[in-house]
Amino acid sequence: MRKKIVPVVLAFLLIITVNASVYADSGSSGNGINGGQQVNYVYLSAIGSGLSINTSGYATCSGYLILLEDYNSSLTLTLQRSNGSGWSDVTSWSQSFTSMGSHSMQKGYYVSSGYSYRVLTTAKVINGSTVIETASVSSPIQQY
Repeated sequence: MRKKIVPVVLAFLLIITVNASVYADSGSSGNGINGGQQVNYVYLSAIGSGLSINTSGYATCSGYLILLEDYNSSLTLTLQRSNGSGWSDVTSWSQSFTSMGSHSMQKGYYVSSGYSYRVLTTAKVINGSTVIETASVSSPIQQY
């Protein structure tokens, strides 16, 4: 059952992140940022971020990464609220993973009404104690 659900969840996350802004940075040359839109991964094949808020104000925050090489990795989900001039962090969660492949996490939080929210997902690829690649993506903005 779980093997059937994971691809569906990953496909859903990929669809909702199509219009999300992306930032990537790598220790390798030839990688970096171009207006916050260009992505050149070395070790990651994908990163995604999602947010849904139900009528009770429960925000479901999700993120995933797909790692191409056999390194450790981590995901950090940061729920952010618009403050009029930018974004303020509401809360965040992190999880570490070992080995290559697809890794995801999902967390929930009750939000206050009258604000715009997004989830910033940050993926890190780690070799020993050295971060060798970092990528971040924001979910589409949700109003509540």
